[in-house]
Amino acid sequence: MAIHCDSSITHVQVFARGARVTRRVVPSEAVAEGEVTLAVDGLPTLAAPGSFRVSLGGDAAGRSLVLVRSSLVVPTKGSALGPSLEAVRELERKIHRIDRHTGLSQRRRDAITEARLDPKSRARRAPDDPRSVVPRTRETLAAHAMLTALAADLDARLDALHRERHELVRALERARTHASQARSSELSGDARPTRRVLITVRGDGPLPHLELTYAVDAARWWPVYTLRIRDHARAATWISEALVAQRSGEDWRDARLELSTADMLFDARMPTLPSLRFGRAQPPPKRAFRPPPGGVEAMFDGYDRAFAKTLATTLAPPPPPPPSPSWAMDDARTREGVLAEFDAEVAMEAPGAYGPPPAMAPMPAPAVMYPPQAARSSVAAPKRSGILAGAMSFGGGGAPAEGAAAAPEPIVEPSDAWLDYDGLSMGAPGDLTRRGKLGREGADAWKQERERAVQLLDAPVPPAGVRDPRASRGMFDHRYRAEGLVEVPSDGLTHRVPLGAGDATPTVRWRVIACEGADVFREVELRNPFDAPLLAGPVDVYVDGSLLVVAAIEHIDRGGTLRVGMGVDERLRAARNVRAKEDTAGLLGGDTIIDHTVSIELSSALGSPALVELIDRIPVTDEKTVEVTPRGARPEPERFTQAERGAAVRGGLRWEVIVPAGGRSAVEFGYRLTIPSKNELVGGNRRG
Repeated sequence: MAIHCDSSITHVQVFARGARVTRRVVPSEAVAEGEVTLAVDGLPTLAAPGSFRVSLGGDAAGRSLVLVRSSLVVPTKGSALGPSLEAVRELERKIHRIDRHTGLSQRRRDAITEARLDPKSRARRAPDDPRSVVPRTRETLAAHAMLTALAADLDARLDALHRERHELVRALERARTHASQARSSELSGDARPTRRVLITVRGDGPLPHLELTYAVDAARWWPVYTLRIRDHARAATWISEALVAQRSGEDWRDARLELSTADMLFDARMPTLPSLRFGRAQPPPKRAFRPPPGGVEAMFDGYDRAFAKTLATTLAPPPPPPPSPSWAMDDARTREGVLAEFDAEVAMEAPGAYGPPPAMAPMPAPAVMYPPQAARSSVAAPKRSGILAGAMSFGGGGAPAEGAAAAPEPIVEPSDAWLDYDGLSMGAPGDLTRRGKLGREGADAWKQERERAVQLLDAPVPPAGVRDPRASRGMFDHRYRAEGLVEVPSDGLTHRVPLGAGDATPTVRWRVIACEGADVFREVELRNPFDAPLLAGPVDVYVDGSLLVVAAIEHIDRGGTLRVGMGVDERLRAARNVRAKEDTAGLLGGDTIIDHTVSIELSSALGSPALVELIDRIPVTDEKTVEVTPRGARPEPERFTQAERGAAVRGGLRWEVIVPAGGRSAVEFGYRLTIPSKNELVGGNRRG
């Protein structure tokens, strides 16, 4: 007798794909000494069957773990649908009933429309008798009034049915929307299937609790951030959060949450490097398969002796058929008719036909190699298409004749389905054909259910700007812990979970691309305040409590520096002026020289000095006849290549200029263009 245990979720670790759930299992009564079985009920069916792991917690030094196995529990009473789905089904049934009533009323209305009233058909006397005109007219008018009243009633009923159906369709849309966002507990009723785990322990001593861990596939997370700048950009708080969504079939309530960029499942096998020497045979690849050991039937001798009478009556093999006659079925038409009937019977028993589903599907048949078979009949059968189109020809029914040659032992090649260990099960001892052997459990409905949950979780488009953590995790994986206990319902929606907050000292900088425009952009530069890197994701920037902009950041290592744009600052302006002087040089004025002088003036209306990063460039050329010569700058710039953004530029210049409060600062540089006099630059010789 298993001891029932209470369990609750204490810890969840969400990976880049999937999650690992940890439950604290507490026995409901004292655990006796020796070998004891504990039962944990109510686990979700979407948990991977082969992922259950148990560790003994507390002071359980005298106990050891023996066995952990899981099974599916399907209640026989109650409703399998929850209130959300039940409301959807009820509305669908109402709409179906209204459609039936609408169709019936419409057919009656059409019949009334097609009715034709002919007074002559109701005449009791001759049609030309004057005494029959008045009664026939009166009857026709009465019938017309009756049909008109019936038509009016049917029109009113059809109008009411259409209005009611319109309201029900709108209610059905709302119910479906609510069901798509409902929790798993609202979608499943009290008779929903659950998974049960049996834990066998051995030994003596106290056993206060255990920890049960299992994996679920339908879980995702995305990093998001919030930057709050206050006190006129003298202080800032960086808030790290995550959007978590899951459809595991259970709500994560009051659980510690960890988020990881690692993959939950990965191939840890060492690669095998085969020999590539020419002229030498290569060994066959190793397979996770071995022939069944001998003496398997001896394991069931005691079972057979105990149930000898039952096995003799229920599992006795049928008697062998009589020997086949020496003549063969040479009539092609008879053989074709037999095959056609067999095809029809097999088609009726196919999985797509109506009827109860098969309890267990057979393992895919091994590849068997048979020798070619000689023709047994001189009459060629017509070509057929069906389930037996590729079957061998056969003779009469019954067992083969004694003189028939025995077929050689077939060569068995195991299928890849044998490697799916979670989908294999051992046959029951009462099944003489499958006991002691592994067999496929047919269509793994729960595996399909897990895949469907993952598809439903991936179907909605994530919020704008979010990035998959796998895209920016880099060469190393990282783990982030949520603050406090969290609650993430199993509804497939994204829920914001706080991960931590850190204070940073911002440095306000300004940047202007003078050759592109006069706008000066404000930026905040600060260091990563966390002990973990920041993944790529959106950032909500608040300045003194007001949302300024939604920016995006890339991967930032621990201790790295990031810049967040804050838009155009109207208190700073840049004015760029270009002066060009053209002259000739060389023998007989063969060259044209254009001297350009560029001056940039920065003006500020701020109450404090501003550090402005000024970027400009001089022209570059790949023509051999065109020469560009810098003529100095004041102050001296540094080269700007923009390599950090992955988009290199040529001829870039960069200055860091301090603009005094309410004052002006200027930058000046020049360059010379030398071209042949007979040529002219595209767009004009003067460059801005």
